[in-house]
Parts: sequence; C-alpha cells; structure tokens
Amino acid sequence: MGINDVVLLDSLVDKARERFGVSDPSEIFELFCFEQLLKDYELSYEELEAGWTDGPEDGGVDGFYVFVDGRLATDESIEYAAKRDPELRVVIFTVRRSDSFQQEPLNALAASLAELFDLRKAESDLDYPFADAVLLQRAIFHRAFVALADKRPRLAIEVYYCCRGDSGTLAGNLTTRAAHLNTMIATLFSSATVIVQFKGSSELLEMARRQVAYSLRLRFTESYISREGRNYVVLARLPDYYAFVSDEGGALRRYLFESNVRDYLGLGLVNRDIRSSLERHASPDTEDFWWLNNGVTILATHATVIGKELSLENVQIVNGLQTTETLHRYFADGGDLRDERAILLKIILTSDEDARARIIKATNYQSTVDLFSIRGLDKIQRDIEHFLADHGWFYDRRRNLYKNEGKPAERIVSIPYLAAAVRAVALGDPVRSGRQRARSLREDEVYEQVFNPKWDLRVFLASLEITHKIETVLQARKTIYETPPIALAHFVSYVYTCSRLGRSRYRPQDVAALVGSAPDETEVFAIRDELRAAGARLQIRGRRVEGVALSREFIDEFVQSRFGT
Repeated sequence: MGINDVVLLDSLVDKARERFGVSDPSEIFELFCFEQLLKDYELSYEELEAGWTDGPEDGGVDGFYVFVDGRLATDESIEYAAKRDPELRVVIFTVRRSDSFQQEPLNALAASLAELFDLRKAESDLDYPFADAVLLQRAIFHRAFVALADKRPRLAIEVYYCCRGDSGTLAGNLTTRAAHLNTMIATLFSSATVIVQFKGSSELLEMARRQVAYSLRLRFTESYISREGRNYVVLARLPDYYAFVSDEGGALRRYLFESNVRDYLGLGLVNRDIRSSLERHASPDTEDFWWLNNGVTILATHATVIGKELSLENVQIVNGLQTTETLHRYFADGGDLRDERAILLKIILTSDEDARARIIKATNYQSTVDLFSIRGLDKIQRDIEHFLADHGWFYDRRRNLYKNEGKPAERIVSIPYLAAAVRAVALGDPVRSGRQRARSLREDEVYEQVFNPKWDLRVFLASLEITHKIETVLQARKTIYETPPIALAHFVSYVYTCSRLGRSRYRPQDVAALVGSAPDETEVFAIRDELRAAGARLQIRGRRVEGVALSREFIDEFVQSRFGT
C-alpha cells in the first residue's frame, strides 16, 4: 500500500459526503465502499440504501445485497429470471473505518452468517435478534433461492471486509479466520462459489478511480455502410465485439444496456440457438454468425472513423442484449478469440431526445414485461423531469443519469418513489401507496391514474415535497431498533394534506396549491402522535407501526372524525 493511499482515499470519501446526503464519517465510508464494490451493478441511491443494514443488532452485517441475473433482487426480477441457469449472487459487507484489519468483525460475521444462511431456520427460530433490515434481506435471498431452485441457479456468495488498512500485510489469524468463514458458508450450500476478501485503502482507491466508459472504440471488418456519415452499418469480428462490451477486468459493461429494457432471459430456446451457433466452429462449409442473427442496435451521439475502428461517444445498446450476453458468456467461458466470424451492428447517431426515445421504444416494445421500463420516455415523464429540475430536484426517469453526474442523493427521485408520493398525497390513498411498485405501474390504468397528463405539474412537486420532508424528519428521529417504514410517512403525509386543505375529500388538482408548504418537524410529530393516540383509541385491526394501524378503515375514520368530508 502506498503511504499516501489513505490520504487520497479519505479525500475521495469526504467528497462523497454531499453525494450521499449523510454527515457521519462512518456512514459515508460504508456507502462509499458499497458504491465502489457494486459499481458494475449501476445501483441507484435508493437501491444502494435498500441493502444498507448497518445499525444496532446488525450482527456485523453492514451491507446485504441480493442480485438475480445482475439485477437487484425484487419480486419482479425473481419472477422474470432466466429460464435456465440464472445467476443468484449475494454480497455481504462488514465495514470499519479503522486503520487496520481486526479479527472481531470476522468473528461477528461467522456467527451471524451461520445463522442467516441456514435456511432451515424460520425467522422466529434465529438465536440472535437481528435487526429488521437484515431480516428483510435474508427473506429476499430465501425467496429467490427457493423460487429459482428448479432453474438450476448458479449461486455465488461474496463477503467483503472493508477498512482503511493495508490488505497486503494481513496477520495470519485474519487469513485463517477468513478461510474458515469461506468453508463454513460453502458447507451450507451443495454448489456455491464463495469468496471472502479484504479490501483496504489501495483496493478502494483503485476501484474509485475506475470510471464507467460510455465513449468506446469498436474495431470492424471490411467497409462500412453509411448515409452522409451520420449512421453506420458494420460487421465486427465476434472477439472484437466481445472486447467492446467488456471492461478492463473482462466483466460485461452492463451499464451500456440501461436503455435496453429487456433483462437476460437465460438459456431458453432463443439463447440456446445463439449459443449453439457460437459453438459451431467456423469453416468454409458453415454459415457466418451474422447470417443467423439479427444483430445489435447501438445508439451514440458522435462517431469518428479511424481506419478500421469507430470511436463512439455516449454509447447505449438499445437492442441485442440476449445476443450480447450470450456471446459474452461464450467467450468468458473460453471461446476461441481467433474466431473470424462477424456480428452485424447497426449504429444510429443522434442526440435528439425525442428521436432516441422513439428508437428505444421501437426496438423494445415487443415484450409487455418491459412496459414500465419505457414509461420514462413518455412526454409526461419528460415534463415532470424538467419541471422538478427547475425546483432543485433530479427526476431519475433515465436510470442513474443524475447519480452518474454526481448529484446529491437526497435530491434524486425515482419514478416509483414519485408515484407512491402522488398516490399518498394527491390521490389520498396512503394504504396502497406504500405498496406502489414499478411492476404495478406497468398496468395502463394504474399508470394513467398516477401520472395524469391533465394535472398541473405542481401536483407532482407538492406531493414530492410533502412526502420527502416527512420521511426525512421521521428518519432523523428513528428509534434504535428500526427505521420508520415509508408507509407511516405516507399516512402522516395524507393527514397533513387534509389539514392544509381543511377536508378529507379533495381533488388532486387542489394539492398544487401546497407547493412550498412542506411541514416542519413540530407538525410532523404532532400528526404522528395524533395517529398514535387514535390507534390506541380505535381498536381497528391492521398491521401496526408505532401504534398506528396501517389500514383503510383506520385512516378513513381518523380523517373523517377530524376533518369531516
């Protein structure tokens, strides 16, 4: 480790303070470590925080992330996982902002993971009282593991111990303990790839310096076809295309597929055929690969031809993920890099946002599964993005655009987050808003109800301001045992809206008048305490959080008794 690596690392971590929107040095360091080690997954800030499990009773597990086929595990990604051989990956973090590696964190992890990864144990049977955040991630892993069991999933478990120390001078007791942890995890699963690694200042610094590259060079064969130098059709050798889509470490540049709304579908019929054609050795008697494949569509903003090479800027692969991923897996598994067969590539150059949206839709509308993913291209979504930007918010309708630009996490808003806020505040439905998910927005009726283009855009801004402020206040005063769920923030948001408008029944348009009128801390806790008191008084069944019954019956009786209709 270089003598100045810690100084440089601390400087980078300090610069991340504004980006993450937290002030505690240990928390900033944790998020920084998560971000760097999970960089290739291109997680949004919301997703990064979803697996952040640090806190009392975390059992030494500061981060717990589950991925299915390279995507953060959700009910949707599990349901639409590869037909065969999906990849299930679990990434565990223990992070200390100390200057050296110690044995205690490994001891804590060994005890915790022996429990958490023993899936025979129900949550109630666990010996250690793990925090809710840890149990939630365990439940996600359990659900994915069971749901994908008949698809022969490839399980990989990665454990990282991160600190500011030097991983090149580890004491023998640490390496021995890490080996024991590796063996212990491996014995719990019949076939799993397990790694336990130490990441110190040098490794974290190196990862932080590695930036995703959207400007890439592509080698092609023969002459290209182009109309006025604006668009290109080329043939590229399979190994050259493999190099184009691979990063320095040989991993697939998944961020190039942000605009390709289809996930990898595994070795189903289509991809088995692609794999089969790749494995068929080229000879004068066999077909070239591009004869048998529709090829790939690439969007870029600029291109320069240098000999037999195209230099492309702002690359996005909008169609051809199945071909690309299957091809990448083929070569990563040892495919012949001397292969002279070619793949057909269509390269379209445009920086016009409307044109790019039309191209992406045209190349991805074949599957209803992906409908929500292209919602962000709609005019109403672009209008919301521009309007919110004028008020200091960054609407992430194009996944991770603002994260990559270094905008502060607390000012970045995802489509599902805004949809939930609108349902709670503008539509007065805090019961269902907490369950608002991307999947539900695929349904035209739900989507059009939440994103009504006839509304004043201030409806969206007011809903966001109120919900975000209340969530932030409750989060700052969270108990040592749990973080208040978003559902409670939505109940408080709805009651506050009723209070400001003076009635429980109002039109979504009425909410527009509340822009700039988010509650202060006193108002938030006053409403929360009223809900608590009502919860004790009204014996209504329902899931209770801090004494509040999160049910339609409860909230209707509460607001009608206070505000009438």
